[in-house]
Amino acid sequence: MAMDPLRKQPGKGRPEIWASGGQRPPFDLRALGRASLTLVRDGVAPLHGWAARRARRVAINVKNGAGRLPAEKLGRAERLVPSHLRVAGWIRHLAATLAHASATADRDVTRGNALVAEIEPHLWAEAAAPTPNLPSAAPPAASAAADPGSAPDVPPVVLAEPHPPGTDPLAAIRDEIAGARKATTRTGTDGLPAPPAIPPAPPGPVATAVIQVTGYLLGWASIGIALPYGLGRALWLWVNGRDLKDIGREE
Repeated sequence: MAMDPLRKQPGKGRPEIWASGGQRPPFDLRALGRASLTLVRDGVAPLHGWAARRARRVAINVKNGAGRLPAEKLGRAERLVPSHLRVAGWIRHLAATLAHASATADRDVTRGNALVAEIEPHLWAEAAAPTPNLPSAAPPAASAAADPGSAPDVPPVVLAEPHPPGTDPLAAIRDEIAGARKATTRTGTDGLPAPPAIPPAPPGPVATAVIQVTGYLLGWASIGIALPYGLGRALWLWVNGRDLKDIGREE
């Protein structure tokens, strides 16, 4: 029986997997690895970015005094506890490290650099700017000394009246000093005012390099830890008929 050349052949013009009766694309080990890595990076980068933004907001709140303990509650430990400004600086360093980790895991380099530029600025940028040196005004005594003709009026010397031998003119002052020493002994402090909290300086080149390297290592460590999740998700997509060769090549 001769075959009609104009007759439509079964399976012609259809994908190979459907023409052969299969329901999923052919398995490719290299495509599986690339798809797993792509899915992991797409999942880890947003998590690190969210944590970096959250940490910077916490640092700003701590800088403004949120959660600050009053000096009366600290007592003797007041000088051992770091100031709230220093704690805010530490949290800011953590946020910068997480931002670099997110930029490492993110496949979009522009988006990662934008996140780092958003999180990395110093919290006290305006305080770190140098203040201009203003010329100091000349003291009035200099102008008076420059004119030798006008001599200052010397007030007359008045001697204090002698006190009786039984009275002490400094007794009241000694009593006040003794009372202050007793109060200092009861409270357990040295009586000196606490030094004012000074904002920490911006990180130097070494500290910045440490933050970048730590973020880089943290980003790839997170990818390695989450790699089984990406592998399982890629296999699930392949079972459902997704071609793994298309994952990671969208750009």
